[in-house]
Amino acid sequence: MSRLDYLSWTREEFMERAYRMAHERELVYGACSQSVLSTFQDLLDMNDEYLLKAATAFAGGISRQGMICGALAGGIMTISMKYGRANMEDYFSDINCHVPVRKLCRMFKEEFKSFNCRDISGYDLMAPGGIKQFYASGDHDKLPPETAGKTAKMVASVLYDLKEELKFDLGKVDEVVEE
Repeated sequence: MSRLDYLSWTREEFMERAYRMAHERELVYGACSQSVLSTFQDLLDMNDEYLLKAATAFAGGISRQGMICGALAGGIMTISMKYGRANMEDYFSDINCHVPVRKLCRMFKEEFKSFNCRDISGYDLMAPGGIKQFYASGDHDKLPPETAGKTAKMVASVLYDLKEELKFDLGKVDEVVEE
């Protein structure tokens, strides 16, 4: 896949591909944060092994503590990967990242009513027997893949809107294209 594929997709096609890929990755490999991030690394042709590694501990609400949802963290990392500042001295360029991240967070909160994994899943994975209970219930095969898929769909929506609003040519990252 390449960025050119993304340019030719409709908004709905991009959102559906992102949903399916993230859902499948979470179902097969686990780690909702990595499932969402790796989906967009592939879709946007922006693979980075170290960034994927950095997403590891966000799964389960930061190392299974039930805090911020790993899928949301992976989505935030995706937007940051695409629009975050690459130079610490470029102080004000971070606004390109903050606005779309806030949009993603509003969408996520509307869908899931919380940012926290424990609230979304209904399980305390740190409690004695919490992980065992989560797996035994069968919810592990339903909730995380669905959360990862829905979050990836939201991220795709935000990215697609940015592509349209800012007229970015993804072949020339960060360069505005004249119409």
